[in-house]
Amino acid sequence: MIITDKNRLKHYHNTGEWGEKRLHDLFYATANRFPDRIALVDPPDKPNLTGDVAQRLTYNELAVKVNQLSDVFLLNGLGKDDIILVQMPNIVELIVTYLAASRLGIIISPVPVQYQENELSSILDILQPAAVIVSPNFKQTSLLERMKSSIKLSSLETHPPKIFAWGKGEADGDLCAAMEQSSPSSCYADYCRHSVISADDLMTICWTSGTEGTPKGVPRSHNQWLAIGKATYLGNQIQDNETLLNPFPLINMASIGGMFLSWLYSGGKLVLHHPLNLPVFLQQIVSEKVNYTLAPPALLNALLKDEKLKNAIDFSSIRAIGSGSAPLDVWMVEGYKNLFGIEIVNHFGSNEGVSLLCGPNETDSAEKRARLFPIKSELLETRLVDSDSGEQISEMNKSGELQIKGAGVFDGYHKAPEKTAESFTADGFFKTGDLFQISADDPQFYTFIGRCKDLIIRGGMNIAPAELDNLLSAHESILDVAVAPYPCDIMGERIAAFVTLKPEKQLTLANLTDYLKQRHVASFKLPEKLILVAEIPRNPLGKVLRYKLSALS
Repeated sequence: MIITDKNRLKHYHNTGEWGEKRLHDLFYATANRFPDRIALVDPPDKPNLTGDVAQRLTYNELAVKVNQLSDVFLLNGLGKDDIILVQMPNIVELIVTYLAASRLGIIISPVPVQYQENELSSILDILQPAAVIVSPNFKQTSLLERMKSSIKLSSLETHPPKIFAWGKGEADGDLCAAMEQSSPSSCYADYCRHSVISADDLMTICWTSGTEGTPKGVPRSHNQWLAIGKATYLGNQIQDNETLLNPFPLINMASIGGMFLSWLYSGGKLVLHHPLNLPVFLQQIVSEKVNYTLAPPALLNALLKDEKLKNAIDFSSIRAIGSGSAPLDVWMVEGYKNLFGIEIVNHFGSNEGVSLLCGPNETDSAEKRARLFPIKSELLETRLVDSDSGEQISEMNKSGELQIKGAGVFDGYHKAPEKTAESFTADGFFKTGDLFQISADDPQFYTFIGRCKDLIIRGGMNIAPAELDNLLSAHESILDVAVAPYPCDIMGERIAAFVTLKPEKQLTLANLTDYLKQRHVASFKLPEKLILVAEIPRNPLGKVLRYKLSALS
């Protein structure tokens, strides 16, 4: 299924930014050259997550499984342009599913394991998938039963999709058993004679993080993934045959674009992890000799603040760590470089195609690395536009919405023409909804200010919550923090600070505001409530769900 406009197709093929390779082509190229190289490693706690034995596969072993699953799909009538909804944790079987889908031109739509009937039934209604694939169980939850319930709540109850499970269970097909029973056949060769899989065909329909509560489908082709994957692969300086540890769910940009594509480009070893289990994560870094991984800022900060853990960590194999979803702290970037020799690469991305990175390629300055993103990019055209006037911003320290255009940018939301029309300009730029400024410290860089819709408007003054999150995260008593608005009849909105304290620490609102005053924060930005919480609500990518915090105030 190709949804990209013909003029856009012609342009990016002519520039060479799009080509003929599909995702699975990169995989088979490595498998053919290095069949005995370790390709994929399950999380060691897989038995606790799904009840299955952890696997460790060479490229040849993985290729055999991909070929087997391809035949199973074909025998069950699944092929080009069919959509499959997938709900699985980060396990080997998920990678097998991605590669088999790529090989057959099947469109895969992955969703977080945290999604329940409310989210799943809505997505089922939108997708109308031909099949659903699940891990039967995840921890103490039956994903299979949850999916069955979701189908009954959706419009698909009378014509339900086939349900396949990676394991024994009451489903239309046990994929493990079907693959074990399969034998080499001519299914795929016969299929290829009448089905042409283009690099411009859709590969995935992922879902936005849903900070506004309503997820939107984001379709992406092979070429769009390969273009944006190249940005993260080059920006993180991934080397051939490196070991990558992926702790983010394989459902959207951070893990697919940032890790899965980097793995395909590098031909190395992909070590799987998720949900985050810190002891297991640290153990994997050592046992697998990990060279590159991702970690949210809150975790990186917490590790540096914990003296016992910091001194016990073995990061000797790690070359770099990517981090994002929230502003980074300068002291954290400096700390990892000085203590461990690790480069922290600042990531700012979205499913739609934002891909800003600031790492060693861009600057050696920790100050810039933590706060800024380069304006110029070979892979992405950007501009700032005044939200009120619509005029492009060229002066420094004036906030504007980031708009983007490039080979890695998506074409529009799935089955949402009105939302798509609202989200693109007449000349083809995607309106990200992110506020940036041209930096006064260095006009070759942008400074992230916050989300347009995340702005707290207090008495007519605009306040970016991310700025306060960043400042407060360095407080010695704070383990995690986020600010959010609460309603006020007089001021419209006021600011509440939601704080998770470090063990045996105390904090008052006066302590908090004094801390900000010492950092010369404007008085209208000072929180007027302090609410202690056990944890900050975040989506699967670590982004703060401020609407949930506001509901607590």
